[in-house]
Amino acid sequence: MPIDDYEIATQLSRQLDESVPFNVRPRSPLLKRMRDEGTPMSAECDYIVDKVMYGGDEGGIFCVIQPGEKDTTVVGASITHLTIDPSHPLAEAVKAYQRKRTHQLRLQDQRGFAALASQTSTAKKRKRSSGFGR
Repeated sequence: MPIDDYEIATQLSRQLDESVPFNVRPRSPLLKRMRDEGTPMSAECDYIVDKVMYGGDEGGIFCVIQPGEKDTTVVGASITHLTIDPSHPLAEAVKAYQRKRTHQLRLQDQRGFAALASQTSTAKKRKRSSGFGR
C-alpha cells in the first residue's frame, strides 16, 4: 500500500526546494535522535533548511538542515519530524502532508501488527484413528 500520493509529494517537494532557505523547528522524534547521537538540538531554536528532496514512499519529503550556531553537524530529517515556520506560504500544505503521511504510516504499522497477531499455529493436527489397523 503506497504511503504518499506521488504527484502531490513530488510537487510539494519541488515547491519547498524552490523556496529555500526557510525556517523550521525540530519535533520530539528528531530531538531525541539527535540527543542520542550526541548532537543535541533545541526545540526553541529556528534551523534553516538548505535543500529539500523526495525520498520516495520509504523516506517521504526530506530536508537538509544547516548546523546551528554552536553545531557543526549538517542534519537530514523527514519533514514529518519538523515544524515549518507558520508564516511560510506552504505551511498549510506541509501540515496537510504531515497529517496524511503520519496517518498512513500508522495504518501500515497496524496492518503489520494485525497480520502478525492473526497468524495461527502451522502445526498439523493428527487425524484420530479408530484403533489399530483400521
